[in-house]
Amino acid sequence: MTLSAIIVDDEAPARKRLRDLLRDEGDVEVVAECQDGPSAVEAILRHGPDVLFLDVQMPEMDGFEVLRAVGSDPVRRRE
Repeated sequence: MTLSAIIVDDEAPARKRLRDLLRDEGDVEVVAECQDGPSAVEAILRHGPDVLFLDVQMPEMDGFEVLRAVGSDPVRRRE
């Protein structure tokens, strides 16, 4: 089974590092990368990932605000 993942971080090097680490895992597919909270909310609701790599400290909308915006079950919204 392949897990879907979203990477959210305002720093490009951090996103790249996570992407590189996950590339070595054959059973993880990165379905979206986001650099800010609003785009993260949109991607989470669209893709319903199995795994979410979410930066806590981001400008404008931090990771906790992202979680509040998507509700109590931010992953696996797909049917």
